[in-house]
Amino acid sequence: MERYNLLEVSDDSVDYEDLFGGLEVDFVVHEGTLTLSGPAYVRNEDPLVCVIEGDLIVDGPLVIRDDVYVPLWIKGSLSARDLVLSNDAQVFIEGDLKLTGNLVTYGTDAAHLVVHGEAQVGAWLRPGQRGAIYLPESVPDPLEGDALLARLAPTLDPRKNLPLALCEHVLAGQPLLRD
Repeated sequence: MERYNLLEVSDDSVDYEDLFGGLEVDFVVHEGTLTLSGPAYVRNEDPLVCVIEGDLIVDGPLVIRDDVYVPLWIKGSLSARDLVLSNDAQVFIEGDLKLTGNLVTYGTDAAHLVVHGEAQVGAWLRPGQRGAIYLPESVPDPLEGDALLARLAPTLDPRKNLPLALCEHVLAGQPLLRD
């Protein structure tokens, strides 16, 4: 915990005590760049802290739907087609965020996305406004509310479980937005 200062990387938004309540914190650390063939779907079941001491490169979409507090801390940059953060997902990126597709944030109050470097995204879809999202000015304004509903792909029904439907669409390579 001394080596990885969560309060600092989260821009003073969250600390280990907030997430783990004084319990022992387990860390999983990957040294160097981590490259994954996508789609990559993450749904953690045990509380821990995942640190990548380098870049995370996903060849395809990355979907994180955590129901427990599992910060993903990337010391380098994150590159993927799409990034979907749902539920309690927490991602801290010290480098850049590079997406050839879309960013989707639909989390709880505990959800976090903090990008310290630059960001390159096609569109930012924000169906819900909860969570702490700290992005550089290079990110376009989010599509939300009626503007988002008007642009959703016809295969997405906003009356159903939209967070799950967005995740499933991204993982299946289906478009989220109308052309």
